Amino acid sequence: MQLPNYVLASLICFPAAFANLLGPSYPPPRDLSSSHSRVAASWKNLTSQLNTVLADSRTNQTSGIYGLKNLTFSAGLFSTLDTNAKYLQFHHTASEVAKSPVGVKKVDGNSIYKVASVSKLFTVLAGLIELKPGDWDLPLTEIFPFLADHVRKQHNDFRLVYDVQWDKVTLRSLAGQMGGIPHGATEEFLQTFLLYKYLEGSRNPALTDPNFYGLPPLNESDLTLWPSCLGEQTQGCNPVSWDVAYAPRPPVYLPWTSPEYANGGYIFLGLAISNLTGKTMDEWYNDSIFEPLGLKSTYSSPPNNSTRPHSVTSEALDQQFVPDGGVTIPSGGLFSTTNDLSKLGVALLNSTLLPSEKTREWMKPITHTSSLRYSVGSPWEIHRFVHAGSGVVTDLYTKLGDSGFYGGIVVVIPDFNAGFTLLSASTQASRSSEALLAIDLVVDAILPALMEQAAAEAAQKFAGTYKAEDLNSSLTLAVVPPTQPAPGLNITSWISNGTDITALVPTLLGGPGSRLVPSIVNEQATGEIAFRAYTATQSRGPGVGSSSSLFSSFYDLGDWTMLDQLTWGGIATSLFVFDVEGNGAVKSVTPGAYRLKMARK
Repeated sequence: MQLPNYVLASLICFPAAFANLLGPSYPPPRDLSSSHSRVAASWKNLTSQLNTVLADSRTNQTSGIYGLKNLTFSAGLFSTLDTNAKYLQFHHTASEVAKSPVGVKKVDGNSIYKVASVSKLFTVLAGLIELKPGDWDLPLTEIFPFLADHVRKQHNDFRLVYDVQWDKVTLRSLAGQMGGIPHGATEEFLQTFLLYKYLEGSRNPALTDPNFYGLPPLNESDLTLWPSCLGEQTQGCNPVSWDVAYAPRPPVYLPWTSPEYANGGYIFLGLAISNLTGKTMDEWYNDSIFEPLGLKSTYSSPPNNSTRPHSVTSEALDQQFVPDGGVTIPSGGLFSTTNDLSKLGVALLNSTLLPSEKTREWMKPITHTSSLRYSVGSPWEIHRFVHAGSGVVTDLYTKLGDSGFYGGIVVVIPDFNAGFTLLSASTQASRSSEALLAIDLVVDAILPALMEQAAAEAAQKFAGTYKAEDLNSSLTLAVVPPTQPAPGLNITSWISNGTDITALVPTLLGGPGSRLVPSIVNEQATGEIAFRAYTATQSRGPGVGSSSSLFSSFYDLGDWTMLDQLTWGGIATSLFVFDVEGNGAVKSVTPGAYRLKMARK
């Protein structure tokens, strides 16, 4: 069929090929837990392998996956569309905990771990609920009088590289790790020297003598030289000692320059929430999150004696489990369980505590890092998982906790309305590396499985032929599997009012290799769901005189720039709206520009 000239003219600006759109390739899967689910099968395979390794008494290996024997850990999935996903859990109790005279003897979903910096996720969420929108842009000097005094005193002697611009640092910059302020949990030589010199009585110059490192002598009685109230050794200190030690320290960056992880920023954030709301930390955590979500085993203070039988601890672990975190609680002092963190994950995906638009705004990058696969949010650590075969990117919104004897992570995956948690405990020096390995094992098991399950459900519920009642119009869709480039729904046949327009699909949808992917899906993935078309990337090769093709390949990577361009009566030819019932069954599809509903046969 020959195209009219005006249609050809409207397509002159269309490049030959584009990239995928950021977001899901298929609607989120509803079945993660049944015997038919790819996710359940992959989880079963992973846990079977773990059980085999952890039960193997014939080897003394302690490296790699075998090192998990010495790690007490709990992992569990969650989903907004499959409530039974929360039962997909795995728990391992290392001998350190199992044989301890205190605490739990066998960990499960209700076992209480210290969650370290996962606490920061609770702190930001509480702030989003408790604070007014304008509070996030207040400079710290308007919240903390001692910082205002400090800025005034240093005014005449201000040095850009040695003095933090506290009047430029805001709560928003702190939450996004963009305040540029001192880290706050650094390894302080002075603290180490004094500890070993006076408490341990050591004579090792590497531990007691600054001259060993060529460091100048310091006045040991000057509190401004002591470490701030951070780190496991100084938990429980009060805001006064925090103020004295922290405020004079040099900045790492100017505000909003580059990301720099600062535990001190979250101490300020927690203190600010208390100052601005008039509530204690315990009160605003409980009022905003713990009570509304029914988190019965999540605490902002060390659990009391009645919960000791459920606490993941030992005589050695108690060194870090029992002390109250004081002002450090918002940065890393909370306690929780696998089951409670799963409730939190579901609440985040369902926007239970925030309006949906606020959740979407929150779950976005604030800045990038030097890695192309890792960005930073508030407080999100956003890892970009690339699926084998298709090259599709799935963003994992995570918050990792990794401090001393305890660690944890919450992983939220909006593209699949699902996620997982993992908590760990050990006094072994290898705890951190072992916990990160366990997280990788879960990611590698469930991310491909979630994509496969979503594709399988799309093939069952969305693929097929749709027909109009009173016109000779029909649309046939097939699912492109996730192992191939350009996954999504593929139009294999399209008849409109008796005219076969299948050959015109590349023209109508923006290019060859067009696929339909979800663009607007509510939390329940029911009702009207919008799909938009994108086109498969086709490399142009390097541009003339260019070695990087950074700009000559712009349109190869720019599907997002071309959305909604070709319209008919104000509605894009690339818009398709599906009617989905409560059980996920698809009733009909409406190609938006054609204004005709076709029922699935």
